[in-house]
Amino acid sequence: MVRALSLMFILFLSVGSHAFDVEAFKNGMSKQGGVYNDFTSQKEITILFTEGRVSESNKRLKALIPDSKKTIYDYFILGNMLFQSDFDASYKLMLEAEKKEPENPYVMFERGIHEHRLGNYSLALAYYEKFRESNIFNDNPIVSAYMTHAYLLTDQAEKAFSSWEEADFGRNHTSIEKAMYPIFSDQNQEKRRELLISEIKAGEKLKLCDLYQLDSEWEIDWWNYRPKKEYLKYDVDLASEILENDSLNEKYFSLCSSNENIDDQAYVERLREIGLFKKNARLPESSTLIYEVLKKLISSKSMKPAEFLERYEGQLVKFTKRHPADRKYFDVLAFLYANVGDQEKLKEIDRYGWKELKIEKYALSFLAGIEPQSAEFKTFLLEALKDFPLNASLNQYRLAIEVKNKEEALLKFVASQFANVKNNWSGPYRLNDYMASLRYELDRLEK
Repeated sequence: MVRALSLMFILFLSVGSHAFDVEAFKNGMSKQGGVYNDFTSQKEITILFTEGRVSESNKRLKALIPDSKKTIYDYFILGNMLFQSDFDASYKLMLEAEKKEPENPYVMFERGIHEHRLGNYSLALAYYEKFRESNIFNDNPIVSAYMTHAYLLTDQAEKAFSSWEEADFGRNHTSIEKAMYPIFSDQNQEKRRELLISEIKAGEKLKLCDLYQLDSEWEIDWWNYRPKKEYLKYDVDLASEILENDSLNEKYFSLCSSNENIDDQAYVERLREIGLFKKNARLPESSTLIYEVLKKLISSKSMKPAEFLERYEGQLVKFTKRHPADRKYFDVLAFLYANVGDQEKLKEIDRYGWKELKIEKYALSFLAGIEPQSAEFKTFLLEALKDFPLNASLNQYRLAIEVKNKEEALLKFVASQFANVKNNWSGPYRLNDYMASLRYELDRLEK
């Protein structure tokens, strides 16, 4: 529910006496923060989250203090708490905090983060720079890293290098890379979970598989996942409540919820018992379960992609029509078409996934089917970059073919790495390497 305030409290460290009364703000935050901590620690609120009622919890949270009595501390704390689960509300709350204290440096920093996440880089920089001028900046590496990224995307290379030097990536690389998550992650698991539970209770019983998988691999950040045990218990109890004993749906959910405990061969044998190998067998109408079934069949060599496609293509296509926003149905078809070499159908899926579902992977796959040296490729590449300006692969393609605006392409390519630290965390190159390469390449262009 909350975005941790740890970054804020880091900024409180090693602060002396300045024009802005840091101690007063600290004390006010601590006092009012207790009100919200007491609220979120209530058993009733924990139950709301477990039952997938985050919207109700957030509504109560926002109404805890009437608007007429909210202070700078209320708006500031709420803006932080709702950052991940309700970004629109968080944005509006931080605007109210700014109205209360327009010169408050901590509010300036938070406003910068909000604008940065929205892609308003010039405005984000204006707020970051105000924070930097406040004398409580204290050479914070995360702020410097954020500013570096925003400078790169506003074509201010020298300021980017200066800011990056202040960030001192060599000594602060872990905190800097982790700080990219709240800016660039669009994950909202609580909201997705609420929607799934609502759909399940409305009759879509096989969405229990989607729910169980979500709660089994709860994303903490880009590198860490862990099961939410209290959520999983709720999922099992919900399944027990709405699924008929020994029904086909119950057997399907049993597969979903015990997937980690059985090997491939045992899993396939259970599929055989359910009747999935029989003539005219019907797939379960669950994209998550179909995805897992396909993986198990292939890894156990029980069925080849071509055979699976021959048996179930018609059903899968019907599922995509009935569930046009469920990407996993399209993922399954894309995988199958790619494996059997059906480029025309793959291209159709790629276009839909890109244009309708707004998924970067599909834009990349669509481009992969076009001759890189063609005018068509450049046209679609620029189109894809408008949709996904921070995608590292797309920016790398642009860098490879760009002639006139090489410097801009270089800046944007390196900027895209900040939004993709999840991919280069353990790779051969880190952000420092990209910044050093940028310096080298820009110097070469000037010669």
